[in-house]
Amino acid sequence: MTASHSSTAAAAPGDRTGYWDDYYASRSSVARPLPSQFATFVAGELTGPCRVVELGCGNGRDSIFFASYGHDVTGVDGSESAVKGCQTLAEALGVEARFLHSSIDDPELPGRLGRAGEHDGQLVIYARFFVHAITDEEEKDFFALATQLTSPGDVLAVEYRTVRDQSGAKVTDAHYRRFVAPSSFQANALASGFEVTYAAEGFGFAKYKQDDAYCARELFTRR
Repeated sequence: MTASHSSTAAAAPGDRTGYWDDYYASRSSVARPLPSQFATFVAGELTGPCRVVELGCGNGRDSIFFASYGHDVTGVDGSESAVKGCQTLAEALGVEARFLHSSIDDPELPGRLGRAGEHDGQLVIYARFFVHAITDEEEKDFFALATQLTSPGDVLAVEYRTVRDQSGAKVTDAHYRRFVAPSSFQANALASGFEVTYAAEGFGFAKYKQDDAYCARELFTRR
C-alpha cells in the first residue's frame, strides 16, 4: 500500500484518546447540530435509504443528519466521551441511530458492524475529517475495514485535509492531524478494491471561523 505523503501536527498519536475524550466531554450538547457541507453533498448523491457507517463520528452531527432522513446509521468513534454524547443527543432529538466506541484497528469491529452481504441495501462508509486524524498505519486498517464491510456497488465517501493545507491557519491547532496526498490515498483505495467516481479539492469545503481548510472530497465505489 502506498504511503500517504503527510506530516503531523500538535498532539502526538499516542495522546489522542485522552485528548479527544476531554475535547468532547467539554462540548456535549442536546441542541440539534447543523450537518457539515459534506454530509449534505453525500446525501444528495444517494438514491434511496441506505445503511450508513460513519467512522470518526465526533459530536454526531452528520450521523444524526443521515438518520433524520431515513438512513440506517451507525456512528463509530474512538472517544468514549464522543459516543456517550452522540447517544444522549440522539435520544434527546428522538432520532434512531446507533453509536459504537471502537478504535479503527479493533479486530472485533467488523463483526460488530456486520460484514459484507449481511445487510440489505447499499452501504455507505462515510468519513469526514477522519482520514487526516489517523496515522499511516491506521489508514491501512481503515481500508481493510472498508473492504471487509462492503460489497460491489457500495460507496466510500471521504473528505480530508490535503498536503496543500499544511501551512494554513488552524483554529483547532491542538488536534493531531496528517496532511494527506490525494494521489496516494486514491492509489490505496484502488488497491483496496475501490474506484474513484467523484473527486474534487480546494478551499471552501469546510470553512470554520478563519480556518478555510484545503480539502479533498472524494466518492469511491466498491468494484
